[in-house]
Amino acid sequence: MKLKTEIFSNTALFLLVLMLSSVQILFAQPEVKLFAEGNKYYMDQSYEKAAETYEKLVSMNKVSPEVYFNLGNSYYKTGNIASAILNYERAKRLKPSDADIQYNLKIANLNTIDKIEPVPQVFYEKWWDRFVNEGSVNTRAMSVIIMLWISLGLAAIYLFSKQIVLRKAMFFATITMLVIALFTWYLTYLQNKHLNDHKAAIIFTESAYVKSSPDDKSSNLFMLHLGTRIEVLDTLKGWKKVRIANGNEGWVIEEAIEVI
Repeated sequence: MKLKTEIFSNTALFLLVLMLSSVQILFAQPEVKLFAEGNKYYMDQSYEKAAETYEKLVSMNKVSPEVYFNLGNSYYKTGNIASAILNYERAKRLKPSDADIQYNLKIANLNTIDKIEPVPQVFYEKWWDRFVNEGSVNTRAMSVIIMLWISLGLAAIYLFSKQIVLRKAMFFATITMLVIALFTWYLTYLQNKHLNDHKAAIIFTESAYVKSSPDDKSSNLFMLHLGTRIEVLDTLKGWKKVRIANGNEGWVIEEAIEVI
């Protein structure tokens, strides 16, 4: 009788898991289907249809590094370099350490007119930026929660243990774990801030004058062309104050750019 009960319980558990999996697949089906459809269009070399399909996912806010990456590839194949760069940059924002994204972005940038030498970055700044943006926000957030639970367990051992040596060890272990959790939370905060800090943008017109002030009649400082990446510093009455990679700044009309 015991064996039959175990078999029944295991069968019921299996059916429950299967049902939940089916429900999950059912709800995820529209975006999964669209992504697969876009991939098929791309493999069939119907790049414009592929781009349209991936854009539907973006409009549904069903975005991921893979969606943006494939969308960038589709636009690159159609010759729309600015849109390709925009979506590679968006993919890079979500997955900055991905080598394929970095490579395709580099290739796309070779097709732009403006060749701007960036201001050299100190080695430790590069290292810190890479360290902060490594991995995902969700993974780090989960790590913080796990470490806090571990800290709670260590603290419980400290409180209820009667051995002096063990209490001392648990005290320092608890403090160490809390410090690590706090530091990881800080990294999570910085990474999340980076993901939601939409200051970078792409020039989306064939050419745009960068002016000395937010006024059509102000003097032209220099010209930027389609696909160039800029950093938005300020906004004023339809104008954006921008900075380019070499540090030069000026004002450009808002309609000329697309925020990453």
